[in-house]
Amino acid sequence: MATFSQSTIEMGSDIVQYFFCSTCEDKKLDKTADFYCESCVKFYCGECVNMHNNLFTKHAPFGRGNMKKWPVAKKVEEFLLKCDIHKEESLKMYCDDHSELCCTHCAFLKHRLCLQVTLISDKVKVQSTDLQKLSVSIKTILEHITKLQDNQEAGIQYVQSSYDEQLYTIQETRQKNKFSLRHN
Repeated sequence: MATFSQSTIEMGSDIVQYFFCSTCEDKKLDKTADFYCESCVKFYCGECVNMHNNLFTKHAPFGRGNMKKWPVAKKVEEFLLKCDIHKEESLKMYCDDHSELCCTHCAFLKHRLCLQVTLISDKVKVQSTDLQKLSVSIKTILEHITKLQDNQEAGIQYVQSSYDEQLYTIQETRQKNKFSLRHN
């Protein structure tokens, strides 16, 4: 995957300005990427994107004007996953009491009295299980609602057909009464 050059994170900014073209990088060239293809998961410079577009006509690479759709660069991801206090430590813990991510050192030093400090990986598993239970519950409720809707529609159809029958009977009776009044 393409990396970025001259990281402005290293210079103290939160914005990454430069990505390398994946194809050029394979050839040991440092060319700035102007496009990102989500299907290929690769970056392309202006020249390489033309070849890409000829080969993969159904892919739609995002240009620099659409950088919100570009992935987060590896160094940015690493930067975001580092502890603010212990710069070399990765964030591995989550404190429910403070709703805060922390490294193992911070968990021991700042959160040892907290009741709910867990590994992020364990927290994700629990959230995933909870979401699966919620999904099953929603599906069950949806099935129940669909059955209720079907019953309501059947009831409406029955009432409509009963109404139509009664209306026909009334009209038939009126016709008979008109006919009998004329002949009497």
